[in-house]
Amino acid sequence: MTIMLTPQGEELLREALDRHPGESAATLIERALAERAAREVGTPPSGSSPPPRSAEQITAFFDALAAGSDKIPTLPTDAFSRESIYQDHA
Repeated sequence: MTIMLTPQGEELLREALDRHPGESAATLIERALAERAAREVGTPPSGSSPPPRSAEQITAFFDALAAGSDKIPTLPTDAFSRESIYQDHA
């Protein structure tokens, strides 16, 4: 398949090739198309970070993380003193 790029597209491709000298133009274009397609359907492309989470999702995550924490025993205040942490390094 032959693709005709606009002058702006050619410049963008040249800049991308300069940033990634070991990759071919075809690889860079394919990755860009995959990322665009993934954004359109709402799934992250492989190798990329997931989309940002909503405040509700973050709250639910931390609530699940803290579940059962009220059953953790209270430790004495000296449990995390400098001396107790480094007692094996004397």
